[in-house]
Amino acid sequence: MEGSVLKEALNISDLLGEHGAQFQISTKYNDHGEEFFMEDDYGSADEDEDAHRKIMNPWDRSFDELRAQMFMVSEFVYKRITKQGVGDELVPDRARVTIDYNAYFEGETYAFDSTSMRGEYKTFTIGKSEVLQGLEEAVQSMKPSEEAQFVIGYQVLFGELGCKPRIKPKADALFIVKLVSFTDPGDADALDNLTQEEKTSYAVVKDKVADTRTHAKDYFKRNMVANAINDYHKAVNYLEGCHVKNEEEQKEQTETLIALYTSLAVCYNKKDNPRRTCSMINEIRRLGNIDRMSRALFHEGRALMNLGEYERAKTSLLKAQRLEATNKDIVKELKILNERWEKHRQEERSICARAFGLKERKDERQTEEQVKFTNTMKKNLEEFVADEKSKQFTLPEGLTTKEMDIVQDLADEFDVKLNLYKESSKDFYRLEKKKAGGEGEQ
Repeated sequence: MEGSVLKEALNISDLLGEHGAQFQISTKYNDHGEEFFMEDDYGSADEDEDAHRKIMNPWDRSFDELRAQMFMVSEFVYKRITKQGVGDELVPDRARVTIDYNAYFEGETYAFDSTSMRGEYKTFTIGKSEVLQGLEEAVQSMKPSEEAQFVIGYQVLFGELGCKPRIKPKADALFIVKLVSFTDPGDADALDNLTQEEKTSYAVVKDKVADTRTHAKDYFKRNMVANAINDYHKAVNYLEGCHVKNEEEQKEQTETLIALYTSLAVCYNKKDNPRRTCSMINEIRRLGNIDRMSRALFHEGRALMNLGEYERAKTSLLKAQRLEATNKDIVKELKILNERWEKHRQEERSICARAFGLKERKDERQTEEQVKFTNTMKKNLEEFVADEKSKQFTLPEGLTTKEMDIVQDLADEFDVKLNLYKESSKDFYRLEKKKAGGEGEQ
């Protein structure tokens, strides 16, 4: 009997019924012109093939034939460029480089080492033997964003013996490399290696300080802020300990010190240490006119804000904004400051209200009654302040928290003091004019 294709699930009762059921599995699943594949998205075959190609050896002939198409970088390193780099600068000594690469042995199909397979770039420092000598030589011949192929001799890779069973003896290799980026991290020991006589010479020290600053900046970029702080302080100590010969050197030394102290202020803000930031800013004030230095003013404002000194913080940030009116970071910081300051004031009022025993209202919307109350209180205060004979103004009982907030704002505006008193076990509030010394009557 001709069967039919099963397209719907069977009921278990049909299987167990009186007549039972018969099944036939056919390999001709496409006889009816339909394909019964799962609809789930498991990725395309093309995507898998692309990923596979990344780690397959693109060269299927001998390395000698490939060398014939290359130029010599060094005795054991041959190269051909597949994509030109940017600029003219080659990777310098001591540079920290980041590369993407795949590496293949001769005659083998798949990569024996690959950043593509690991899913992350390789970063290392030139001259510190962190990678194979041949790979380091190859990378030093490259420019930023350059892509190139290198055939590297075993002499500067794994040597004559190799590393069995994975690496054969005398194993040359093809490296396909992309230079992602490089930076000069500077010399960490530049200042430490000076002689006692060199330490006193500004001409010698300034060059070593420049190297140390570069090293500190590299630490900062890698979020190693504590290390950056140590380098910057070292540079400051050496620079302040040397002798200048003339006004030109004095001016240059001062400018460098200001730059170093500014960097330290940035670092201490990053480490959430606002007091140390302010100490660095004070050193800048000692050296020059900080009102012309927007970056220093900005970080002073940030530090003062974190110390809760909102008024001083705003002064510094506004000075910075006057110097750089379009600076978005300053605008953003001022917005943060205003939000924190307002929140702080609200918290202070709430604490004051609780201390005075007032009940807080949930509805904080400005009502018509509150506007009327504000206008009335303002008129009363104007008359109170204008009356030289009047020293005190007692508030009516039963004021809400919102109304007390209004009174406090008006008291600040008219420079009078709001005080709480007790009389016959009852609390009442009184506005009082300040004494000549600035203190209110108690």
